Order: sequence, then structure tokens, then C-alpha cells
Amino acid sequence: MSGDSVPYQGHLDRDGVVQQVGAAAAREGLGAHRAAYPSIAQAQRQHVKRVQIAAAVLAVLVVICLATGYVPLAFVVGLPLLMCLYAVMKYSSAANRNEGSRLDLFEHGLTSVHQGAVRVVRYADTTVLQNNVRHTQYGQTTRISYAYTVTDTTGTQVTLREGYAQPHEWGPAIQQAVTQAQLPQAVAELNAGRRLEFGPLWLTPTEIGSGNKSTPWPQVEEIAVKDGYVRIRVAGRWSALSMTAVSRIPNFLVFHALADHLRRGSASGG
Repeated sequence: MSGDSVPYQGHLDRDGVVQQVGAAAAREGLGAHRAAYPSIAQAQRQHVKRVQIAAAVLAVLVVICLATGYVPLAFVVGLPLLMCLYAVMKYSSAANRNEGSRLDLFEHGLTSVHQGAVRVVRYADTTVLQNNVRHTQYGQTTRISYAYTVTDTTGTQVTLREGYAQPHEWGPAIQQAVTQAQLPQAVAELNAGRRLEFGPLWLTPTEIGSGNKSTPWPQVEEIAVKDGYVRIRVAGRWSALSMTAVSRIPNFLVFHALADHLRRGSASGG
């Protein structure tokens, strides 16, 4: 983990959260602590303060315009004022929701704290659905929204979003840890001739399919991800199996590693 993650002990410990996290991790056998990521509530509140200052300046300008008879100009200045007020409400609400949240990564799983609830996830038996969206304007990326939906030890789905600091770091770390924990067992099941389901797609040692459609591995030339969708090229053409969103495929990295292994093995005659 990079230096952007925070120490396990003594950082942003609210109401004994560190002790709660440690107890839950020990109870579920998550092993050694790897990294912790705090809530971004503090940064959101700082942003609110900056916007409030801008709103105050704009409000003064509106009053001056009205007092001096420049009513049309007051309406022009009033529009960004309304936008600032909306931003204040939006980010204040988000900061309140994220207050006290914390994400901890361990050797064998993770814990998330949100609104006082501590959730525990084990890498070996969870599922991960990834839905990251790149937002653009005039061809330039303005921001990326992150969402990783994991299944906790009670079977409940928990969505981890960018309310935790550094999502570009902890997101891939979770995906990699889940892949390392589950790939060996998945390979063993395929070697035993079993069929593995990944949402709308499935794999066997001899073919890849979706529903009642399938394609033998020797015919699969490429498996690619483009604009958030899995695309499969068969005999020089993109197959109808290919229009599946990555966000619909649980444990996508496990799926991709297995599919690539089976495709390459078939191409080499292995």
C-alpha cells in the first residue's frame, strides 16, 4: 500500500472504532492488518467552507445590485449563488453520511465501518461487483466514481464507494486479494470438469457461454473490455456473448484470468 493509507492504530479512532474493527477481524480470522482508509468527511466539510465563502460574496453582490437598481444583473449573479447553495447542501449531507466511516484491509479480508455498523468480508468467499464510471466533458475526464459491491460474512451486500479515501488504491487492492484467494480453487474446479458461473456468463474447460448460447474455446480469438463491456471476438467478429457489462460480472478479475487461461491453452493446443 502507498503512503496515502493511514496507520491502523491511533488515527481517526472515534468511539473505539479501532477496537471494534480489531475485535471483528480477530473473530473472523482476517489475519494481519494491511492498510486503513479514513472517511473523506473532513475534506468534504473543508470544501463546504470554501463554497460558503463564495456564496457569501455572491449574496453581497446580489444585495448591492438590488440596492442600486441593477435588477437584471442581480438575477445573473443569483444563478451561481443558487448553485453554491445547492453544493453546500449536497456536500454537507455527504459529509454527514461519511462521518466516522473507515475501511480496513487485512491479509484475508476487510472491514468497513459506515454509520456505526461494522461489516466483515472474507476474500475467500465473497463476491465483488465493480462499477467504476469515468465522467468526461469535451473529451476530458472530469472525475471517476467508484463502487465496489461486496458480500459480507452474513450474506449481505455492502457497497464501498469513494466516501473512503483513495478508492483508486483500495479498489484494485481488494480485487487483487479476492483473485489471489479464489483463483486456485476456481482452477481446480475447472480441471475437475465443472462449470463456473459469473453472473450472465459461464465457463467450462471446453467452452464459454451465456444462457443457452456457447462458443468452443478454439474459436475464441480475443476477450477484451471496451467502454465497460466485455467483448468476445469469434472468427474475426465480435460475438453476441460479448455485450455484457463488467458491472454485472461478479469477481471479474477471476473470470478474466480463467477465460484468458482457457483461451490461450486452447490456442496452443494445451
